Amino acid sequence: MSDDFHESIGAAAGKVWTFLSESGPASATKLADSIGLERTDVQRAIGWLAREGKVSVERKGKNEFFSLS
Repeated sequence: MSDDFHESIGAAAGKVWTFLSESGPASATKLADSIGLERTDVQRAIGWLAREGKVSVERKGKNEFFSLS
């Protein structure tokens, strides 16, 4: 993977982290709509943050909500 790809995921992770910090739990769809990223970029960012132990997920029915750990 290229450095540009890693940088774009890192930047997306920063946006996701900031949104969750300021607004609380959100679904991937709400995150994408609120911060102006494609849903796939949000999912990659969530994976990045999850690997670092910075985000957790809670299922409510069929929906998943992400929050800071």
